[in-house]
Amino acid sequence: MSSLRLAGTLWIMAGVVCAGLLSFVVIGEHINDLGALLANLALPARVLGGALVAFLIGGLLLTRPGPNVVRWSSLAGIAWIIAFGPLVVTTVAAALGGYEFGPVVSSSQITGLGTAGAVAGHLSRPARRPGR
Repeated sequence: MSSLRLAGTLWIMAGVVCAGLLSFVVIGEHINDLGALLANLALPARVLGGALVAFLIGGLLLTRPGPNVVRWSSLAGIAWIIAFGPLVVTTVAAALGGYEFGPVVSSSQITGLGTAGAVAGHLSRPARRPGR
């Protein structure tokens, strides 16, 4: 499997984990009280946006790989770390404080898969020749 196909697959996997987290955890836990979900939209919006970005970048890397898509993947990877990195830190801190360990796994999967997809795409770029 080429590096761009691997990068695209990792991005798609990150999108699947985001969509699953949104569907089963974020919405599923609040299905009887959607008012509570609407009161704090930061996490659902972040996860929904992450799913959309991951599916878009992954799909483009698999169907139309090119230098522009690789650049978008790298930029999305930076934004991904900014968006989901703090989520991992807060869930780890909560788990160490005695709360559930489940959010650590899901947030770490999302962060790791998206970051790995960006890194795999970035590393697939051909090296620039001197003088170009």
